[in-house]
Amino acid sequence: MNEKKKETLLGNEDAILRDVGGVLEAMETIIEYKVFEVIRDGKKLFSFRVRGLDDSEFEKCRDQATKVAKDRRLGSLAVPREFNSAKFNSLVIYTATHPDDKKVIWDNKDLWAKADVVTGWQLVDKVLKRGEKEKCIELIESLSGYTDEEAEATEETLKNS
Repeated sequence: MNEKKKETLLGNEDAILRDVGGVLEAMETIIEYKVFEVIRDGKKLFSFRVRGLDDSEFEKCRDQATKVAKDRRLGSLAVPREFNSAKFNSLVIYTATHPDDKKVIWDNKDLWAKADVVTGWQLVDKVLKRGEKEKCIELIESLSGYTDEEAEATEETLKNS
């Protein structure tokens, strides 16, 4: 390293260290949970904690909500055919739920039997109304770093696709 580069780095050392500190602080605050309350007719029925999801978690939910079929014209290549947005929303909520709350609510086998379901995301689908799921998804998206404009643009893109 030549002397000029060394001086430049030393001169910017404070800014570089501050930036690195900011990155470390951002990494530590990634998992932030907020409470989502289910309120009907002015009565709180139950609540659970949710967190933001990263890209890979959203993608996994999207993959699970997309039916694929083999296309003979493409050499039996699996091609996405049908996207189930209700299943996607339920999977996102299920995935974002705090592990302790997930265990008590969504993975509760007694509730599964009463609701006639076999998975936690199906219970989310049965228990929450469409509007409640939308509000919960908005909370999860905000915890994931989406702003209102970005969420609206994403929603508009999904509607138009």
